[in-house]
Amino acid sequence: MDLDLINNLSKENDFVQDFIKELSNFLKNNGANNTENISEDNAWNNLISNDLELYNKKIISKYKDEMLIERSNILQNYAKNTRENGEMYYIYNTSTNDNNSYNLCVCSPNRSNSVITKKIEELPQGATLGSVLRKQKENFVLDIEGTKNVGKEINNMIKEKIKEQEKYLEGKRIEGHHYEVGEKYSGRICLYDLNNKINGSMEEIEEIAFPKDLYENAKKGDVFTYINGTYEKI
Repeated sequence: MDLDLINNLSKENDFVQDFIKELSNFLKNNGANNTENISEDNAWNNLISNDLELYNKKIISKYKDEMLIERSNILQNYAKNTRENGEMYYIYNTSTNDNNSYNLCVCSPNRSNSVITKKIEELPQGATLGSVLRKQKENFVLDIEGTKNVGKEINNMIKEKIKEQEKYLEGKRIEGHHYEVGEKYSGRICLYDLNNKINGSMEEIEEIAFPKDLYENAKKGDVFTYINGTYEKI
């Protein structure tokens, strides 16, 4: 529809002018390109990947779990503060049983662990991973503003957790300590700090900044020393 043409032909018609204004707003907020304002700041990030990497940083299990908890808190709080907009749902991943279906978590206090699966064609146009939906009567409606707000808050949280992870791991890399190799996978390696026992057991660390050349040949039971900011084989 050429809205400019209609506008030129209908300058004297207030009714048509009001209609055009309403239609323009509808197309802006509900059209096929309603995700055009989704940027890196509020884009969806997959937090349940087996080998999680975000913003070019590998995420260790400890902080992956914390991110999932914090995301849930963000969704619950946003749903609580905007409940007048209808029951809130969040599309958090694609169904493992059907690539044409999404898994939606129900964002309400009494149903915080509830998940439903919906075919993509059952959802409103533009709904995708990371979208916030509202249940109004029997239909789902895409909450564009909610999607942007929640996405931005989640990604800010992720960036803060990455900073916390960096500080945490730096504190575990102790000059002169000996570390024994446990398991290794996907560029990650589990180390036991032989110089630090917690409740009688050696502390386990999931290291993501292990030298590549040492990683490739490291075997379970090998011992390394942290010297001058890196690991060296004993």
